[in-house]
Amino acid sequence: MGASYNYDPAKIEGAGIDRMRLELGDTVFNPGKLTAALCDEEYAAIIKQHKRWKKAKFKCLEAILMRFAHQVDVNVDGLSYSFSQRVEFWKKLYDDTKKDVNVAVPIADPRALNGMSGGPPYFYEDMNTNPRGIGVKKEK
Repeated sequence: MGASYNYDPAKIEGAGIDRMRLELGDTVFNPGKLTAALCDEEYAAIIKQHKRWKKAKFKCLEAILMRFAHQVDVNVDGLSYSFSQRVEFWKKLYDDTKKDVNVAVPIADPRALNGMSGGPPYFYEDMNTNPRGIGVKKEK
């Protein structure tokens, strides 16, 4: 089975090949094999492999850069095609996406918060209570 190259703007709302093509600027291909960054099957495999959209986008950009790393600019009888400009665009997008993908989200260890790690619990009942009663209205 050969590679396929399709883009349907009506399908960009879902997290699929068409949305990925739009976000990466890979929507014009004529003929697809020569001008498309990746074929539909490659996009589908990468998207399926990664749960997070940003990670899938990052991996698609990685694959695109690998594919075009060896391409050169072509000029035939006044008709030119600049692969280097496309690669510069994808490289910048790759660098920007890499920053987003590598952002770590701190996650607290529930065992430490509940005192199950061997030490006292981090939070405990009435931990904010003022023992001297300063600033607290006393009932009469």
